[in-house]
Amino acid sequence: MRLPCQGSSRIRLGASGSVTFWGSPLAELPPRLLTQLAMMLLQILGVTLLLLGDSAGQKESQRRHSYSGEYGSGSGTPFSYSGPDRWGPITALWIWEHCNSFISGIQLKFGHQWGELFGAKTGPALEVTLLPRERITQISGKHYTYIYQLIISTNHGRTFFFGQPYGYSFNAVPLSCSEYLAFITGHYSGSSLTGIAMHWADPRARE
Repeated sequence: MRLPCQGSSRIRLGASGSVTFWGSPLAELPPRLLTQLAMMLLQILGVTLLLLGDSAGQKESQRRHSYSGEYGSGSGTPFSYSGPDRWGPITALWIWEHCNSFISGIQLKFGHQWGELFGAKTGPALEVTLLPRERITQISGKHYTYIYQLIISTNHGRTFFFGQPYGYSFNAVPLSCSEYLAFITGHYSGSSLTGIAMHWADPRARE
């Protein structure tokens, strides 16, 4: 059977409900051509469903993540805890501060493993160990050239203060009450933290 040239009617629904393909009733087509047509339609359907699923997944992932910052001057060397956050939720942290001055270094623990120290171990060191299922839900503080103060709050009603109240205020919270602090990024220069940004995530999106 010869197929008509491009531009002719290929699939058409008749008044009685019959389907014609390239001008021939569907029932009259050779079995091999019917099989090819069915496979082509299944492939189109599969790709369509895949694209719809990816789009829905991306929207859901975006809904379950939010970002705050960056606060501070952002000068110096960039750092990120993206990657170590896959070891588990934040369970502890170390923060170093110059005596009566700015934050000099920070180190986070994810699950049972400590991440890298960013900044320097200059000045007094302050350690916080979170309780089981305790999560960080808010970080506020002061910034100018450096990060001068960090105030960390959790879903257990605990609040921890680091540094000194100097500079401009900031207050970082997630977009959704179901999100918690997943990791931080920022900048450091020598023995000072110069920028900090918070990345929040819904735990359901990280399972």
